[in-house]
Amino acid sequence: MTRRPPTLLEFGIAASAAVVPVLLGVLLLVAWLRPLAEAKPATREVDRHVSVRQVAALKTFERAIVRRDRVTPGLRDAAALLAGVPACREAWEGRSGPLVSVRHWLSRGTGTVASPAERIAAQLARLDEALGSISASPNRRVGDAVGFDLVRWTAAVQHVLQEPVESPDYPGRTFVVQCQDIAGAVATLTRANSRMLDALAWRGTVVPRVLARWRHDQVVEISARHLARGNPWAGLPGCVYLGQDASKGPTHFVAATRGLAERLCVQPETSGRREDDVVALAGITGEPVADMPPEDVRWQVPPSLPGMLRALAPLHRPTAARPQSNRVDVGGTLVDVGYSVDLTIVPATQALAQRIAACYTGRHDVCRAFGIARKEDADFAVGHRLLEGAMVRMAAVAIIDVGSGRIEALAGALSPCTRQEYDGPGRARECDARMPYPIRYRPDALLNPAVFHDAMPASLIKPIMATAFLSDPEVGKRWLADERTQMQRTPWPTRDSLRGQLMRSDSARFLDRMFCADRNFARCTRAWDVQTVAAAFGWNAECAAPGGDCGKRDLLFGGATPVQGRVALAGAPAESVPYGRLMVETKGGAPGAPVVLRRQAPFDTGKVAVCAAGPDGRRQTKDDWEQCRARTVVDVAAEGWGQGNARASAFGVAGMMATLAAAANGEMAPLPHLVQSVRSATAHGPRRERAPMPRVGSRGRSPRSS
Repeated sequence: MTRRPPTLLEFGIAASAAVVPVLLGVLLLVAWLRPLAEAKPATREVDRHVSVRQVAALKTFERAIVRRDRVTPGLRDAAALLAGVPACREAWEGRSGPLVSVRHWLSRGTGTVASPAERIAAQLARLDEALGSISASPNRRVGDAVGFDLVRWTAAVQHVLQEPVESPDYPGRTFVVQCQDIAGAVATLTRANSRMLDALAWRGTVVPRVLARWRHDQVVEISARHLARGNPWAGLPGCVYLGQDASKGPTHFVAATRGLAERLCVQPETSGRREDDVVALAGITGEPVADMPPEDVRWQVPPSLPGMLRALAPLHRPTAARPQSNRVDVGGTLVDVGYSVDLTIVPATQALAQRIAACYTGRHDVCRAFGIARKEDADFAVGHRLLEGAMVRMAAVAIIDVGSGRIEALAGALSPCTRQEYDGPGRARECDARMPYPIRYRPDALLNPAVFHDAMPASLIKPIMATAFLSDPEVGKRWLADERTQMQRTPWPTRDSLRGQLMRSDSARFLDRMFCADRNFARCTRAWDVQTVAAAFGWNAECAAPGGDCGKRDLLFGGATPVQGRVALAGAPAESVPYGRLMVETKGGAPGAPVVLRRQAPFDTGKVAVCAAGPDGRRQTKDDWEQCRARTVVDVAAEGWGQGNARASAFGVAGMMATLAAAANGEMAPLPHLVQSVRSATAHGPRRERAPMPRVGSRGRSPRSS
């Protein structure tokens, strides 16, 4: 029997039958996504978004995660779950519905399919195990052992399912949490072995002002920032480049994650290299972490780099702050991109400095891998005899090119026990219990010490003081002539020479000079000369009026207003970080008050003489100035010791020494800066010249200062 060909009507019916399931799927997807879309701002300027329903579902765990000794005993299986949340019985029981039937039909060859309730119960059991693990960690983030309470959680879920949710970001609107949101929250919290738990705020690590708004029994907080996601329609952020080959352009780029950035940053339009050169660009993915393997490429990236560049975020990310024409062809599609940033960091120099900092703060594996050793440690690890097995608790290294002001390395590291004082409620067992320092949660203290930490500079201020002494119109020329005469007689400085006192770091003799012991302390103004010279070295910026910015400088451009890579930065973004301050005081003398330049008042000659004479009334070689009791003299003397209100960062000390080196070369000091250029993709094609960094009269490349 011959089969007749299908008619056009039959073709139409068959096509309709195939299309209908697809349309139903699209409608279901839209129905699920629409409430989420309503919870997101529609404006293009917003780059971060969250789902209000998802946040509300996750916050139910704030009620359920409690101290382990307060967990309600009982079963935690699917039956108990459904009994606690009857509103979700139909959705979670898995006994009806076409989708469930299809799943059962598809799994006929692989056995039974677990119901949603069984799957959620298993996930909650894994969550409880993860809570037990983080509670037992040597450096746990939570103060007490915690666990999951099913009774409290189901009560919180019932409440959030019944009460519409409001958000201050969307005034006048309410959102209805559904059972699928609760199931999604459980999956989110337990994904990747409950990795999200480490990012949450825990009692025992949050600062007191945060703890003050928590409930008395609350041990964890889940906020919208833990769920914020980048706007997928906002394009791609610009690239961050390190290292500069004079003839080819940048040598490395930094990517937050693997993906489109690795394709974007090697393109000639963004990198500025010729197409045949892009293969030489090395990508570094991720940020430096404390426990990196010795051979990890991330040693070449300064720690806390995103924090250093945060002032450039409006330009670096593709937002309304930049022109709409900045686009790059990625895979045949024009994609909006933010401006790219060229840094002055030299990857090899950064890696060397960072490894040395890590070695001296207790990374013995790094010391061994790169042959770093001390003669006094013989065949043992560097600093093995010390309390923490480390030479120092914090190390910071800043390297600045003297001739150009380019910051070539900003390295910093903390010893493991020091880090644990700031990122958790307790120290590991290996940390000596006799450590006198309090344990408190301070995320800011975990940032790169070379930039974000300042400390009393102590004898590091002596180059400033010596410069002030040699600039003194009355004795400076004579003292300089004496030093030159002694250098001709013998290369080894005598104890009474300025070189000898500087070499031995003889603070008492430096105080004698600062308070004019050569003329019996009369009519002395050298302390104020030290104050003036400190400003010439770049310290004491913004200290003319009381404020919190006293002694800070811009890290990005050094305070200049650049036009970089044809991108005009009017009122250039600045990232003010600690630099240096000396001869300053707090307003009114109150602790914690704003800091200002010390008032230049005359000293009581008699009180200064008593302070210099020491406790027994005679001039000594070591103990004088330490027993001084005269208030004003004590405060200024403390500054002369590099203590009191004096502060400096490694960045500021390197900048000061670079200024001194430039002066020795007969040059004006260029401005220390981290950013070489900020440029758009369209304004910087292959082999196009960059706009130079503003400088203050450098005449060639000079040695670096570290």
